[in-house]
Amino acid sequence: MTDPWAQTAPLTPQRPRGFSPGTVAILATATVLLAVAGLAIGWFVAGDGEPNAQLSASPSVAASVDASPSPSEAPSPTPTVEPSTASPAPDGPRMPNVAGQEFQAVRRQLIADFKVTVNVVFDQEGEAGHITKTEPAADAPVRAGTSVKIYVAGPIIDVDVPTLVGTSCEEAKKALVGAGLRVGPYPAEKTGTVTAATAEAGTKLKWNTEVSLTCETAPPPSPAAG
Repeated sequence: MTDPWAQTAPLTPQRPRGFSPGTVAILATATVLLAVAGLAIGWFVAGDGEPNAQLSASPSVAASVDASPSPSEAPSPTPTVEPSTASPAPDGPRMPNVAGQEFQAVRRQLIADFKVTVNVVFDQEGEAGHITKTEPAADAPVRAGTSVKIYVAGPIIDVDVPTLVGTSCEEAKKALVGAGLRVGPYPAEKTGTVTAATAEAGTKLKWNTEVSLTCETAPPPSPAAG
């Protein structure tokens, strides 16, 4: 008698659990493609339209960003201004350099141009009649109405007395000063016509000798008798 349990039906092989290697490879490939497609869609949505343009900037763009500004675009350095050491010149004329010149012409020029009184000091060393120095010195400021000195080489000189009588008192005064003489006291008036002087025209006097003038104003004519 045969044992019924001794015969068994052939065993059916069991399917292994999980995905097969081929399936896993297919799924992995699909995942990568979906990721790339999603990245591309994101770039297109962002408005670029060219995915490769986002991956690397063009050389021209990079150069324009990193390049240093050209010399024309760079700000110019502020120049350093050194303060001037020269003091500003005061207003008004300055004493000319007249050393070595003939003193009478210089004296007349100073009186006329600078409106000053000129005092002459003689007996200096050098060529007679020529200026050795001045006070104030050359290039110093000179103010109108002041006195200046000119130092002259040689002894004091004689000058001719100009014509005085018959001229106006003001004209006689200018003539005396121009000749190198000094106006003394006025015995009478300081205006009118010179009627007398303490020195006659053409006589010689030492430089800076005093001469007095007598000036009178002519009386008005008397009315004619009717």
